[in-house]
Amino acid sequence: MEKLAKVFSPAKINLFLAVTGLREDRYHNILSANCALNFGDEITIFRSPSGDDGIICDEPFLNKKNNTITATLNVFREKTGLGQHFTVQLKKFIPHEAGFGGGSSNAAALLHAINEICGNILSPTELVDLGKIVGADCPCFIYNMPNITAGIGDICQPMGEKLISAMENYDLLIFKPAFGVNTKEAYGILRKNFQHLYLSEKEANRRLLALQNAIGTGQVLLPLSNTFSEIFFPEHENFRELHGEMRSIGVNMMLTGSGSGCFCLSHKSLGDKSNALEGMIRRYCGQTPFIKHTSFVRKNFSP
Repeated sequence: MEKLAKVFSPAKINLFLAVTGLREDRYHNILSANCALNFGDEITIFRSPSGDDGIICDEPFLNKKNNTITATLNVFREKTGLGQHFTVQLKKFIPHEAGFGGGSSNAAALLHAINEICGNILSPTELVDLGKIVGADCPCFIYNMPNITAGIGDICQPMGEKLISAMENYDLLIFKPAFGVNTKEAYGILRKNFQHLYLSEKEANRRLLALQNAIGTGQVLLPLSNTFSEIFFPEHENFRELHGEMRSIGVNMMLTGSGSGCFCLSHKSLGDKSNALEGMIRRYCGQTPFIKHTSFVRKNFSP
């Protein structure tokens, strides 16, 4: 097969996540601050030898017709009218059902790559609109800076340069236990049993501003906030205890999404705590969790 492109598809974390209410269409409005990471999947695109799209991936759930890769190719063709088909090889590193945005990132990276292969026939705004069709998180990967997102995750604005620079004063580690949490199911549980956890937009903005100020001034312990932590931590005592132990040594820990993936931020003034953190995670989450030391990406993609 003729190789056309190979692209990086980054994971992301939500530094902040507040669910602010239920919409009439049964989706939830959120306010979040998310950043792409220097860790992710690899996508290689080939010209299809047949008249159909193909997917090559070790993950069996991605080899079905109903998946993000196929959906992305279909919406691109519907928008552009092009008849070309592709075979997409996806090398997965981002854990499934962790909240690190793997599927949405794959869609955004593929949209950029296919658009470039086809001569950049769509503008960045048009790519964002297509991303919204595939998944609510896609626009935050299509924009080229760490973002503050609202709506269902489809309204994005870049973070300020000062805040982005200040985040580099923290070492970042992400991890996930052996089990995952399905995002759709998690939001369903929130809607059914925990609507009292919805924040007003005013309170969500207040908490986000407090976090931004804390990062900007280099505070060691940060006022991290995630609506789902108020469900997840009480249900998983080991995570609640791990969160408390990390705070006791000056390390920030929080869910990145609806669970079960988490991130740790350690201010560099405390020195390298990587070995200690890995030991703590294995003690509370078993000997086989996913653990990765990584860093923030200043820019995701260049439209």
